[in-house]
Amino acid sequence: MKSDKPAPETDKEPSAPHPRETFSFVGHNVEEKALADALAGERMHHAWLLTGPKSVGKATLAYRFARAALGARRIGPRPLDVDPEDQIARRITALSHPDLFVLRRGLNDRGKARREITVDDARELGNFFSLAPSEGGMRVAIIDAVDDLNRNAANAILKTLEEPPARSVLLLVCHAPGAALATIRSRCRRLALRTLDDAAMRTALGAKGDDTLIALAKGRPGRSIALQAQGVDAGALGLASAEAAILHGQAGAVLNRLYDKLSGEPYERLAGVLELASEWTRATGATQNSEAWAEAWSALETLRQEAEGLDMDPRHALARAVGVLDRAAASRR
Repeated sequence: MKSDKPAPETDKEPSAPHPRETFSFVGHNVEEKALADALAGERMHHAWLLTGPKSVGKATLAYRFARAALGARRIGPRPLDVDPEDQIARRITALSHPDLFVLRRGLNDRGKARREITVDDARELGNFFSLAPSEGGMRVAIIDAVDDLNRNAANAILKTLEEPPARSVLLLVCHAPGAALATIRSRCRRLALRTLDDAAMRTALGAKGDDTLIALAKGRPGRSIALQAQGVDAGALGLASAEAAILHGQAGAVLNRLYDKLSGEPYERLAGVLELASEWTRATGATQNSEAWAEAWSALETLRQEAEGLDMDPRHALARAVGVLDRAAASRR
């Protein structure tokens, strides 16, 4: 029996709105102006590498550019503001505009997110750019994210970067530019988006901006919005002291309590827990200057990828994460 449940989107935070559905934007004034000025000028660079931490606003900026480039009606004070009710903007939100192509991780035959963007997916980008614009303007493609391209897929998009078609722009979202192929980086104009300060975070989040959640999100508004959407109550869960608890071998209590309190599907709840556990581990490794915590962070990242691509029981994944953290905590005793 076919399910009416929409297919999961692999390029968004769990439970949070997709970047293409987001019309408000805070910070990154210089980077947005650079794109807007290029669009208004006569020498538009064909490829832009948007770098910065995950959930800092890179994809949101890419969709803002796409809406303006494809002709949505401009309104508002920022250079790439458009009318959300404009028909072009609405089609982009629905992913139904013929001159927009989005390359992202697909789903496997079990309906689970693949761990990488495959070469077959990447070749569709070349097919898209081989056609003339359907509506007489530009063609825009967004890759979200470059980090997900496997080696063959990365090589497949190089031809497009080396021989860009006329009236086309490619925006590449990249969380870790150092890991991207040098041949890709060298063919793009780079815009580096940095984390927001607390004042900008409060502006982005409005009245819902909880100081502890802002601290957990570390300057990334998308991450804080996702935590809110999953019902994270920082005070009730004692998240302000979670990092210290994990450092003292109490990861089981922290992670299981958090999983039980989060809203959403089991995998979405697991993803939220592992994301926070990874952040706590990274922070602990920095303060402790410990190889054991660096290894724990790497192990958690591997676990996140495995849990996302496989039918792994969430409780089993949580138990593995607790084991990783408890072993790291034991190394300092």
